[in-house]
Amino acid sequence: MNVKYNFLRTHYKRNPSMLLWVILLLAGFILSACGAEATPTNVQAPPVQPTTRAPVATAVVGNLANPVKLTWSFWGDSTEVAINNRLKSVFESMYPGVKINIQNESWGNYFTKLKNEWVGDKAPDVMFLDNVPTWAGGGILESIEPYIKHDKFDTSDFYPGLLDSFKYNGALYGLPRDNDTKVIYVNLDMLKEAGISVPQAGWTWQDLRNAALKLTQRDAAGNITRYGFAFEPDTWWRLWVWQNGGELYDKYTAPQPPTKLLLNNKDSADAVQFFADLINKDNVTPTYEQMNSGDKIAEMFTSRKVAMAFGNHTNIATYGKTPGLRWDVVPLPAGKKRVNVLGGAGYTINKSSKHKEEAWQFIKWLTGPAGQALFADTGLMVPARKSVREDNIFLRQQPYNTQVFLQETEVGKQYPEFLLSSEVDALMNTHLQPVWQGRATAADVFAKLPELAEPIFNKARNQT
Repeated sequence: MNVKYNFLRTHYKRNPSMLLWVILLLAGFILSACGAEATPTNVQAPPVQPTTRAPVATAVVGNLANPVKLTWSFWGDSTEVAINNRLKSVFESMYPGVKINIQNESWGNYFTKLKNEWVGDKAPDVMFLDNVPTWAGGGILESIEPYIKHDKFDTSDFYPGLLDSFKYNGALYGLPRDNDTKVIYVNLDMLKEAGISVPQAGWTWQDLRNAALKLTQRDAAGNITRYGFAFEPDTWWRLWVWQNGGELYDKYTAPQPPTKLLLNNKDSADAVQFFADLINKDNVTPTYEQMNSGDKIAEMFTSRKVAMAFGNHTNIATYGKTPGLRWDVVPLPAGKKRVNVLGGAGYTINKSSKHKEEAWQFIKWLTGPAGQALFADTGLMVPARKSVREDNIFLRQQPYNTQVFLQETEVGKQYPEFLLSSEVDALMNTHLQPVWQGRATAADVFAKLPELAEPIFNKARNQT
């Protein structure tokens, strides 16, 4: 694979031996991540390099005689587990005084585990999280401001909007791994068969509907054998509201909550109703229950049961290894305007961790140039660092249009996150289920939601 190492040279120019080590590891990592039948590069780890932090009781690189054991939790499917295992191996090779124990769960179970089982002595040291203001407000996260200040760690390479989403009361409680940019995946063979050109930036909701109608297929008995489109209704309905000129909340400053919900209006209701009608009137998408998670949609896309699929960058690795699947990515269709999402998950330190120095070293590496490059080159994410996203490691020749992710990020709107915002999200998703199931209208639900959300806002105000 033709990979450039310019930004790695820049970041490691003062330490040529470390640069060579990282490049060799990266080469072996890429071959493995891309599925090449090659023997992983066998290189001998160089001596542990000194860090910018002054020595402490246990150095940030751990203890060679008795390695520090860190627990790292994250959600994701088998593809992400495999990639994170490779990251773990590279880190442990570079820092042999630290050993990483992985705790993985599906998205649906992850937060239940964090709240109920991964507590006390079982709590992870490093946690992959989103909605950081809520978790920090709950007192379970360590502020990383002292570590940043002590190490003079430069955060200017991260996109500011992403970095802001990891702040609580003005302090950073984690570092972003990626940006959760949304796109539409399309099956190129199905588009060609239906006589549809590959959509370009500026295509509209009506263009999406027309294409979905053409792409949906039925058998002789009228049963649907292939749907034209699939999207995640929960949570991501906010994108359609924004695109249609609506807004979720009035202005607020996190972690303080908003004063009110702003969904009781025609723009917001029309947006959600349009997409609900794709399910229940046009019958061009699967049911709510069939597509209420990204994993379900990915399975339908790879099994050719869906022609166009909403999703983020995590689908790249799965789609890329599916035999015979010819696909590409296209921008989100536009309503009254183009809007995508700016935000994503990242790495945090558990406040109760007994190994905070090592945990900081690990997340600093994961979100640093080498860690971001290793992860980005798998195709699993849109990196949070400008230097990585703008380097050929991300923009190299790919079997899909990588520029779509960059262009869509330019129209990104930051996640609305504040203390207990996850509770408000859950409330809205629950009350919108009947809309997606064709048992209620968006206008009726949005008329009631502002009053229902007020108790959560009040509880959040009392906690800040």
